[in-house]
Amino acid sequence: MDISVKKLSEILKIDPNALLEKMIAAGLSQTSLDDSVSTEDKQKLLAYIRSAKDSPVSEKKVEVPKELEPQKLTPKPVEKPKPVEKPKPEEKKESVKKTVLDKKNSEPSKEKPKKTVNINGSIRVNDLSRKLNRRGNEVVKKLMELGEMVSLNDEVDQETAVLVAEEFGFAVKFEEEQQLSEETTDYPQIENKYLDEGSQKARHSVVTVMGHVDHGKTSLLDAIKSTNVVDGESGGITQHIAAYEVKTKSGKITFIDTPGHEAFTAMRARGANTTDIVILVVAANDSVKPQTIEAITHAKAAEVPIIVAINKMDLEAADIDKVKGDLAKYELVPEDWGGKNQMIPVSAITKDGIDSLLNAIELESELLELTAPEDGPAMGVILESELDRFKGPLGTFLVQKGVLKVGDIIVAAEKKGKIKSLVNSSGELIKEAGPSTPVEVLGLEDCVPAGEVFNVMDTEKDARNIVDERNAYLKEKADKNVMTSQSAFDLLDQEKINKLRIIVKSDVAGTNEAINASLLKIGNDEVDVDIVSSGVGGITESDVNLAITTGARIFGFNVRSDNKAKKLLEEQGIEVNYYSVIYDLIEDTRRLLSGLLKPIYSEKILGLAEVKEVFKSPEFGLVAGCLVTEGLVKREKHVRVLRDSVVIHEGELDSLRRFKDDVKEVQNGTECGIGIKNYLDIKPGDVIENFEQKEEKRSL
Repeated sequence: MDISVKKLSEILKIDPNALLEKMIAAGLSQTSLDDSVSTEDKQKLLAYIRSAKDSPVSEKKVEVPKELEPQKLTPKPVEKPKPVEKPKPEEKKESVKKTVLDKKNSEPSKEKPKKTVNINGSIRVNDLSRKLNRRGNEVVKKLMELGEMVSLNDEVDQETAVLVAEEFGFAVKFEEEQQLSEETTDYPQIENKYLDEGSQKARHSVVTVMGHVDHGKTSLLDAIKSTNVVDGESGGITQHIAAYEVKTKSGKITFIDTPGHEAFTAMRARGANTTDIVILVVAANDSVKPQTIEAITHAKAAEVPIIVAINKMDLEAADIDKVKGDLAKYELVPEDWGGKNQMIPVSAITKDGIDSLLNAIELESELLELTAPEDGPAMGVILESELDRFKGPLGTFLVQKGVLKVGDIIVAAEKKGKIKSLVNSSGELIKEAGPSTPVEVLGLEDCVPAGEVFNVMDTEKDARNIVDERNAYLKEKADKNVMTSQSAFDLLDQEKINKLRIIVKSDVAGTNEAINASLLKIGNDEVDVDIVSSGVGGITESDVNLAITTGARIFGFNVRSDNKAKKLLEEQGIEVNYYSVIYDLIEDTRRLLSGLLKPIYSEKILGLAEVKEVFKSPEFGLVAGCLVTEGLVKREKHVRVLRDSVVIHEGELDSLRRFKDDVKEVQNGTECGIGIKNYLDIKPGDVIENFEQKEEKRSL
């Protein structure tokens, strides 16, 4: 399907001029944004992009028409960006919403709207085929047309996946766009009023650390704050968001450490949307990986500066030029290559480059001129929540506006509470926390999902009213969800699928969210995961009763059963699966689902025997006197009776005799007597087909 260069740049989320430069460099004929791009052109473009892996971008010479050089290819000098006041979340939301609506209204009414698909980061070919509702071999064929030789289990990058979706007639929505478009203004919101611009005060930066699993994000942060967090992480990976306030020579910096495992995509997205600067950690010996690309996507969507920390420079296999070249493919170009991204070589082990990294953060912070109002009710975002067995519901809050104080009445989602205590990242009790400060909060009546916004209310009555309004809205919305005929058919189809029912209990809300998202990705059109219940905290008696009622398995992640639950589990003989590493939980689920797949039966014909005569036997009833014409006949195998080449019966051998002796098998060219279990319609001229079946287990 042919599209314009401009349209292709929108699909790939690449600057149009930058894309045109790439196309000219690839030797394509397009010279303007309105020129058409064929499938063959897309294939050549992708081939060119991948060929850049073997040579640094800065060394690539491209011959282009002279008339295009001044406007398209001449690199602009790196200017110091002017500080721009960030719009309020409400304003940004309304602006984006208006843009989406304007675009929608401007489209010709006669044009049939495209089906949409959500693609966010790299994706397995098999998963892509499911999203597009196409057979796997169709998607593989399309990828081959685009120059990608892959199998169903291979991953393709976001750019390639987007092109495939476009070829199948889909409009691509990225995760952040989809979430924004699905937001409703009907949900009762809280409008906080702040004083004029004079109330704006300088604040320190919030920095999110992102990157692929095991590239050293937590170790790097560990080196910065001179603690040892990584030793306490199960399996050596970070499994929930942690926030730390670090004092440096130039002031404070709040660091948010996000997990790098693919299961925590949503958590990484949340980290990017609450940050001022992103530190992208890339291992010098490993370069760009799938979660690296996803982190870049989230950071760009949040429109925040990206500083690259090229870690593990102490290793012999470190290749900084390769890392820079690979990053350049995703529009992250180092300053020494004429780009605008600071790329700092560091080592979390030797601590080399740590000071340079902090200086880079300080420079970006100065350019941003970060401010926030302190006069007015506090608001911010919940990074994490958990249920402590002694303290009750706890939340990790990041204050974004105002000053949060002990005794404040707060509302988050459909929950309210009064702050009983504030604990900073050093474990110290404090009385108040200003903008950019992460604190552990005690006081909410229940755990609130990570990513929710919290607001301070004037009175308890105001808090109760807004919570009641939100609950009433959700109830009304649920009541309006009437099952359509299509959804009824979908439900019938779902009932045909073998379900693995699971109850999930975990230590914190973010991890719980990641586990649920990972489990729901496993399965196919035959087997699937059904999450019966999911929550934060230990396994209780009610969880066990629910498991008994529904036949569900219980998965506990970094939690244990209480005494009442243990007793009931022993009485009922129910086993709980306990985990501390998400990889193990996912693999066990995949194994259990594989056990629900129907086995594949293969068949092998052993031999044929022609019925010559039929005899009556007092012991076996009718016995067919046969001549084995092909192969052999075995006694403990299945048989079919064929009459005029048509199958008229399928069953089991009851007896196999050679003269008067019972035998296990009879070879080709040999006469024998065959008795068929519960079958008396055997006639001369019939053919008995002897065969065996093999059962082969399947796996996901």
